[in-house]
Amino acid sequence: MDGKKALYYGVTALAVLIGVSVLVSVVWWFLSLVWAVISGIVSIIILAGIAYAAYKAGSWFFGSDDASVDTDSIGESWSTSASAADDTSETRQDRLRRQYVEGQISEDEFENRIASELETAEFDDIDRELERDRSS
Repeated sequence: MDGKKALYYGVTALAVLIGVSVLVSVVWWFLSLVWAVISGIVSIIILAGIAYAAYKAGSWFFGSDDASVDTDSIGESWSTSASAADDTSETRQDRLRRQYVEGQISEDEFENRIASELETAEFDDIDRELERDRSS
């Protein structure tokens, strides 16, 4: 009996050892996979940061900026007409502000004139869009 019992304990110990070894291997594989994903994400973030910094440095160095990029002819013609209307509206609003600051008009009158100016500018934009749709 002692030989069988010793053999039984030996086989059981060997099975437990193999099971623990497999379990540790699976856990280690999972942790390695998680570490690989995390390090890959961090590497991509660092690379994107370096690329962004290089882009900003190049923009600064060469003096170009997204706002200074020329538009195509259609976008340019639309933005030119819109900016001309905005300039007119803006000068009126600036003139009203200046009159208010200088005390030429009261606060109530300033608010009424600004409100009517904004309504007029809003209707001008709508009329311009309708006219453009009709001509198309």
